[in-house]
Amino acid sequence: MPLGPSIIGASAFVAVKLIGYSLVGRQLNKWYHAKAPHPFTFGIIRTCLGVAVGVGFLYLLGGIAGHGDKLFFILLVPVRFLEWFFVIYLFYEKNKLKFSRISENSAVGIFYSFALDIPAILSAFVIPGGMWVC
Repeated sequence: MPLGPSIIGASAFVAVKLIGYSLVGRQLNKWYHAKAPHPFTFGIIRTCLGVAVGVGFLYLLGGIAGHGDKLFFILLVPVRFLEWFFVIYLFYEKNKLKFSRISENSAVGIFYSFALDIPAILSAFVIPGGMWVC
């Protein structure tokens, strides 16, 4: 039985992730002593990548293993690592490429992603419109 948030709920989910990832972009700018990218630009790119990959991963996993929430979140760890690795490389490490630093920051990014899941998922289902169930 598929279920998901309403359009308003999905918008709330994306808004929480966008704000959170923009704050992460601001922190990364401090860590890398960088003026670019603008934190909001970083947030937009990271949010779009996360939503696109997350939805695709959800459909892929749904076709393979049904709707196993635990399995989804366990398998999401390496997926998120690759997402964070890509955006950190793209915005901060393209010219320096220090694998260990990208990996460490990607691991921190995984923590941020899961921490943001809590308010994002709650807002998606609590915001007016609730969720739909087929």
